[in-house]
Amino acid sequence: MMGTLILESTRKPPQFIPRTKEQQKLSLILQQNPTLKLHQLKQIHAQIFHKSLEQDNILITKVITACSNSGTMDYATRVFNYFLEPDLILCNSMLKGYTQNHMFRKALFFYLQFLQNGFSPDNYTFPYILKTCAAMTICRLGQQIHASLIKNGSVLDVFVFNSLLDMYCKCGQSEFAMKVFQGISEPSSTSWNIMICGFLSSGDLMSAQKLFDVMPYRDVSSWNTMLSAYAKCGELENAKRLFYEMPVRNLVSWNALIAGFSQNERFDEALSTFSEMLKAGIRPDKTTILSVVSAVSTISSPGDDVVKQVVGFARAIGSVSVLTAVLDMYAKLGRIDDARAIFDEISEKDLVSWNAMISGYSQNQKPAEAIQLFRDMQSECRVKIKADKLTMVSLISSCSQMGALALGEWVHTYIEKFGIEFDEYLAAALVDMYAKCGDLDRSRRIFQEMPRKDVALWNSMIKALAIHGEVKETLKIFAQMERNSVTPNDITFIGLLNACSHGGFAEKGLELFSLMQSQYQIVPRIEHYGCIVDLLCRAGRLTDAYDFVKKMPIKPDKVIWGALLSSCRSHQNVELAEEVARKLTELDPNHDGTYVLLSNVYASVGKWRDVKKVRDQMKAQNVQKAPGCSAVELDGVLHEFTAGDKTHPRFEEIYKAWDEIVKRIKPMGYEPDKGFSLKNLDEVDKEEALNRHSEKLALTFAFISTEHSQHKPAIKIVKNLRICGDCHTAMEFVSKLEGREIIVRDRNRFHHFKAGLCSCGGYW
Repeated sequence: MMGTLILESTRKPPQFIPRTKEQQKLSLILQQNPTLKLHQLKQIHAQIFHKSLEQDNILITKVITACSNSGTMDYATRVFNYFLEPDLILCNSMLKGYTQNHMFRKALFFYLQFLQNGFSPDNYTFPYILKTCAAMTICRLGQQIHASLIKNGSVLDVFVFNSLLDMYCKCGQSEFAMKVFQGISEPSSTSWNIMICGFLSSGDLMSAQKLFDVMPYRDVSSWNTMLSAYAKCGELENAKRLFYEMPVRNLVSWNALIAGFSQNERFDEALSTFSEMLKAGIRPDKTTILSVVSAVSTISSPGDDVVKQVVGFARAIGSVSVLTAVLDMYAKLGRIDDARAIFDEISEKDLVSWNAMISGYSQNQKPAEAIQLFRDMQSECRVKIKADKLTMVSLISSCSQMGALALGEWVHTYIEKFGIEFDEYLAAALVDMYAKCGDLDRSRRIFQEMPRKDVALWNSMIKALAIHGEVKETLKIFAQMERNSVTPNDITFIGLLNACSHGGFAEKGLELFSLMQSQYQIVPRIEHYGCIVDLLCRAGRLTDAYDFVKKMPIKPDKVIWGALLSSCRSHQNVELAEEVARKLTELDPNHDGTYVLLSNVYASVGKWRDVKKVRDQMKAQNVQKAPGCSAVELDGVLHEFTAGDKTHPRFEEIYKAWDEIVKRIKPMGYEPDKGFSLKNLDEVDKEEALNRHSEKLALTFAFISTEHSQHKPAIKIVKNLRICGDCHTAMEFVSKLEGREIIVRDRNRFHHFKAGLCSCGGYW
């Protein structure tokens, strides 16, 4: 706390000391070095004491100014309190220092002491105390100062008038500000700019524009203020018009327009403006690059030259925030190795950098790397950097991808142990994670225990129930959501439509599709159309689905065509499959799914020559099929298997055990569906290939690893692709044979096999 101003009459006034060489030398040092470090200031202050100049008004004023410039106002306070008879200039320097360093409470306290000790403020005092009133929104004190100025008939300069304008504007009193403005005989360009900013900050763009139009002289700051205002509110045509009308543009002008385009998702224009700026010889700064990186991150094909150029400027700037933005850009473009290279370049990583890299791994389906990086963060930055809820959401997402329940439970415990704020955002992530790890009951508990539920949490619960095929409960949750007056959004209806699709509720799904448009005015996105196509296909209405696609108001994407092509296999519709495959190849010639699905259609009807043609096309196009992979978690360890896997140390035991299971389920009615063997093999080899599918190997390993356990929980398997029909049938028989629940999460949904039945009811 600042000491009291010392003005006691009992103390001897300081002797007048003529200006000596020592005074001139010390004064020159302070004047030539405006930003000194604290130890340097202390050394100079010591010299002042040594020369008995500690009561020299001019020198001490310069010391306090130096303290203000270097951000050491606590030391300035000690220096001031030691001074016996400060004058008005010295007091103004202290007040300026407090306001310059945003120490507004101390500035206010100092000003009140200033008045109590008999000082009369002047035109240098008022701007500082009015700035304090503006920062603290103490309009009443500002009005009192204004009233006293009028009452005393003070002759005010433009700086005081501008401070009054700024104070009223920042306190939301535009009418008072306008009265002050109209009372200025010759307002400066700063006066005009303050008024324009005041109108803009209160959302009055029209009044700001009117004032701008009558300005006698517009400086570049005036133009930039209006340009930024139009850009921020999305009026980009007006922003462009102003930009090209400007007589002089500076870096701020270019940044405002680029940021406007980027923030309003006009990314191509943001990049073309950036290119134009470079041609004009303007070098970008941190603000420019952050806007450009945001644009590059979002467009589908930014081009290597553009990316290299942006990264080059970012490296030259070198700030942590810019490099982190580039890291995030690479991650969003799927270039995760380049993202890691940038991450490793950042010498002083902050939490934002760590979070960006962990999130990047999670978003690019590299969950194990995300978990490992978090562990690295813990070991390297245990004290310095603490994880927050954004870190936890990325980790939870990684656990969801892996289907690693034990790891997810560990993350949940970490959140509780370290007191990370548990809000709807984290709750929604945990609901999703537990559902994707097969523990739907835990998802329900977390949802029910949350006192407040936002739309994201409701959506998460709807999605959780949908992927487990709990259609009726999903619809109940939606009804409860409506009763609680929570307005559903487009994500809500994606979850609902998926639930109807997986549960065979085709008519209900079509009803909801109509409801979202008529009652909630939600314009369907491509995802909603995709859900309807999928819903109709799963319900066996392939012709209706194809007609729906042809009538869609937006161009179908590869997901929609893929749903149709997948359904063609079930209905063995070769003609439509070939037509749909052509559409898919036009959209994405290198996507392995198109070739695999078409090959499946041909194989299902025994057209092996056509299967070979498709395989040859894949080789010619250098398209690699994503291998099927299944994982099962036992005692917190994740075991992964691929089809025909012989890398596992117990593979011989696994193969033998499955062959024994097959012998036992065949008498129960199981017959291998050799139509799911996608190679032209003899009957024996086809069955052998089916027996070595990854999900069967994972299931068998779980059986032989737990056969002697007293407690035999449900076996939970995660597969990266859709479960094949033969494996699905086999799982039904095995669940009945062994009397154990088997839970399989494939790419689309969960299958709960119990007592010979599956929760999907055949809609998968």
